Amino acid sequence: MAASFDLVTQPWLPVVDLQGRPAEVGLADVLTRAHELRRIAGETPPMTAALYRLVLALAHRVYGPKDHDEWAELWKAEKLADAPAGERLWDYLKEHSAAFDLFHPERPFLQCPALAEIPPASVAKLVPYRATGNNVTLFDHTTAQDRIMLSPAEAARWLVTVQAYDTGGLKTPYRNDKSSRPAPCNTFGCALVEGATLKETLLLNLVVYDPEAEEPEPTTPDDRPAWEDPKPPDPEPHPRPPLGWTDLLTWPSRRVLLSSREDSGRTVVDGVVLTPGTRLEKDLVDIELMAAFRRRAGRKGEPEGPFLPVLLEEHRGVWRHAAELLLPGDSFRQRPRTLDHLAELVKAELLPKNAVYTLRVFGQRLDDKGGAVQSWREESVPAPVALLRAEEPRIGYLIGYAVQLADEIGDSLRRMQRAYRQDFKAKPSVELEVAYWPRLPGPFGDFLRALADAVREERPEHDAFDRWARAVEYIAREAADRWAEGSPCQGRRLLTIGEHLDAFYRLLSYLVKRFQALAAKHVRRDEE
Repeated sequence: MAASFDLVTQPWLPVVDLQGRPAEVGLADVLTRAHELRRIAGETPPMTAALYRLVLALAHRVYGPKDHDEWAELWKAEKLADAPAGERLWDYLKEHSAAFDLFHPERPFLQCPALAEIPPASVAKLVPYRATGNNVTLFDHTTAQDRIMLSPAEAARWLVTVQAYDTGGLKTPYRNDKSSRPAPCNTFGCALVEGATLKETLLLNLVVYDPEAEEPEPTTPDDRPAWEDPKPPDPEPHPRPPLGWTDLLTWPSRRVLLSSREDSGRTVVDGVVLTPGTRLEKDLVDIELMAAFRRRAGRKGEPEGPFLPVLLEEHRGVWRHAAELLLPGDSFRQRPRTLDHLAELVKAELLPKNAVYTLRVFGQRLDDKGGAVQSWREESVPAPVALLRAEEPRIGYLIGYAVQLADEIGDSLRRMQRAYRQDFKAKPSVELEVAYWPRLPGPFGDFLRALADAVREERPEHDAFDRWARAVEYIAREAADRWAEGSPCQGRRLLTIGEHLDAFYRLLSYLVKRFQALAAKHVRRDEE
């Protein structure tokens, strides 16, 4: 009997319910029970992002919404099934039932049946922290000789993830083409607005979607997710632009075919063929709605060069890009267009003006060659809707100065440590950075909330930036003191550390005073 795994009804999507309990659900339940669930929670941040994008593509094809009125009906309903569009789910799933079978003989989900002529390799190729061939075992000690097996649910999750986040480099060729670029989601921090429930989260990220009206740009009437393609994927694809938003959300960056067998009465996935897929032929800034972009300033302060996606960095948090993530776009920045959607909903009075959501940003960092995973991250930034609608340039200056203060103090700490190392030929260390940067996201979140309150209430923002300055100064002083206490303190070393600390404290006081002076120029005046 041929294997079958129905992704609509079988549990495979990892979620957390409102009581904090982990569970797995199928595609039908993830929508019909979204009001009972807290969030999707994958094994890794890239998996979480990839699964959200898949579910958003399905939600768009089922619910639209074609305009704000349809969106409001979904938002006001206690559960998605209660909305006027609720019954569309079952019609859609019935129409495309064959497309959601992981092992369908002709159209396996997100796979290419033509690859059956290639002998399968270890299924470890699907899992980035499993080593295969000559890959470095960063996260465990599995080797190519180890025969691992995945359950159908596990394989489905990694299949979705590999399409969004696979590494680049050489792959098994179908005929001749071995080279592949990193899958698209590796190139940006994937931003997701999070609400109190999974239902809220999906709707907050569900922009107006009407392919016939070519919304959202650059969606065409032919837009469709990968599973709706009427033909099986070509094993030798040509580069192309996306047909639209749901095509991009399910972009087939790899050609994949899973192999399965029975083991002790259960179906397991024990092999995979993975070859280069479709190359994306379009600038990301023109098509990706869940990414933020920035341009650098030239010598004369004018924007220079192309828009570059905001990425997650080690040590220094994504909060440093709060202006690019939250504020309306200009010639220097472009926030995720899902945030434009949120601002429009507030303007239409469909969301409260005092709402504060969470912006989660997911990312994966590859090595310089793009062929191996170095790290993955998930970070969050408060998203007060008052800031999403803040059109005044001075708000951008205030956030920019706040980030600049943290950067300059962080650079000063690093220079102090480097100068000490040079004096005594000590080994390099990230001790100071670890004691400083990871402690800043909390106070910066408080700063954003206080700034948003002041903007919404139309009062001066002194309190917000004064508290931020005090918090950064305190954290920096404590980091410097701990570093000094942990360094050898005898003879000339003691005198040298004291000299470096005194110089740092003087510079710290200057930087804080300068920040306060700069911010004061852009604070709201009482008479405004």
